[in-house]
Amino acid sequence: MGKVIGIDLGTTFSAVAHIDEHGQPEIIPNAESDRMTPSVVMFEEDLVTVGKIAKQNARAVPEQIVEFAKREMGKSKERFFRTFDAKNYSPEELSALVLTKLKQDAEAYLNTEITDAVITVPAYFRDAEREATRNAGKIAGLNVLQVLNEPTAAALAYGMDQLGTDQNVFVFDLGGGTFDVTLMKVSQSTIQMLATNGDHRLGGKDWDDKIITYVAEMFEIEHGENPLQDLHTYQDLQLNAIGAKESLSRREIARIVCGYNGKTTRVELTREKFQELTAELLERCRVLCDVVLSEGDMTWTDIDTVLLVGGSTRMPMVREMIANISGKEINPNEINPDEAVALGAAIQGTLRQISEDSAATADVSDAVIERFIGPDGAPKVTVTDGATHNLGLVVLNAARESIIHVMIPKMTPVPCEMADQFGTVDNNQRSVLIEVVQSLEQDQRKNDIDLFDEYKLGECTLELPPGLPEGSPIHVTYKYNLDQVLEVTAKSLSSSGATAVYDVFSIIKRPTLDEDAVAQAQTDIQDLTVE
Repeated sequence: MGKVIGIDLGTTFSAVAHIDEHGQPEIIPNAESDRMTPSVVMFEEDLVTVGKIAKQNARAVPEQIVEFAKREMGKSKERFFRTFDAKNYSPEELSALVLTKLKQDAEAYLNTEITDAVITVPAYFRDAEREATRNAGKIAGLNVLQVLNEPTAAALAYGMDQLGTDQNVFVFDLGGGTFDVTLMKVSQSTIQMLATNGDHRLGGKDWDDKIITYVAEMFEIEHGENPLQDLHTYQDLQLNAIGAKESLSRREIARIVCGYNGKTTRVELTREKFQELTAELLERCRVLCDVVLSEGDMTWTDIDTVLLVGGSTRMPMVREMIANISGKEINPNEINPDEAVALGAAIQGTLRQISEDSAATADVSDAVIERFIGPDGAPKVTVTDGATHNLGLVVLNAARESIIHVMIPKMTPVPCEMADQFGTVDNNQRSVLIEVVQSLEQDQRKNDIDLFDEYKLGECTLELPPGLPEGSPIHVTYKYNLDQVLEVTAKSLSSSGATAVYDVFSIIKRPTLDEDAVAQAQTDIQDLTVE
């Protein structure tokens, strides 16, 4: 195993980090000498430009630009794709282009080939979104050691210097497109997730969209036309909205000019009006804070430290809301909100490297070993994530109603393995349907669940031998790994042992690219020049 990097694959900006020879996590600047890379992709035939130059060209060639691909992760190529040069690109392939840029920049900065990485995801990402992220890494030529929760990475970046202090840490992570709230425990030698919740379609982009809609409405009132019908105007207004939002973090008034079809509207947006427009978004954040405290069986008095993560936490309204509901003095400089996740991912990558590969210690400096390895030869810190969603299956109750049985409850430390035994409901029953579900509650009735298929990871029919009496045991095992990828095995048992076995993992139907499609995408990306 060579050099390991940590990657924060963000909705609007991404970052990459490593552990330097002194054992300190360090952000790797990109080829443009910036510490953050816009997650924006521009297509020009076989040339793909990622980052600042692509973002700057969004006004000029909006039809060649892709942004916010992270919000589409986990969707099938049929549900979401972008077409360039007669080729359809899935969310994984678009994200892989961003990862390729980060990988190349890291290799140039470190002057070595990079193959191994830890990539972060929002804690509330579900199975398909996590698998899509891993696929993106594979397509970019990376061996993804772990898909790590973003709040866990941030807590690790903070907690490495706080071990032994015994703190309850509240991580408020509001990025460009996703939102997580997570409770972490930092103790003598462990950092553990206690509770988490989130909304992967809530982030700074939604604040931008409120400004865009407001300015467009002002334009339409003045001129009777909707400027958002034109893609070039939309891109221009989007950049102006971002600038106005950032300006309102420092000033009370921002001025926005919207030009379309030879007409112009000038809008003065006050901080007060901006807060009014986005009050509903802020309330969604506040509610999830309450939910996580409740799930963690805590109140604000139990919280020792609040970490603000993600660039959107720079908005004064966000910091004021957290200070008001927590009753605590918030230090916005406790960690760098833009960089903490990538730094934490780099730390976790090094911890994985030296704990799983004894030969790897020969390739790292004495300072790295001293910082991360204890006198007993074990890593100084153990990071424990929890399952961020319930995992279960559909069973029949005494009334023969289809209900949910939770096999792995939310917040079970991972990796984990859970087993349970069920019984057939009829004499001579010849098959059992195994339906694997995620994010549903114990004893929920299947018929009461709207859009049930959205929660189903897969199903199989376990064929049974003839002659089994009612109540014959069916043994089901759920294995959940560090990446929160599920493996399920079902067995029919009789007095003579197992009579039928089915590996449900093999038929879990994720909407993401399959192995063959990933391999083809790996080949296709070689035909592109990414810069």
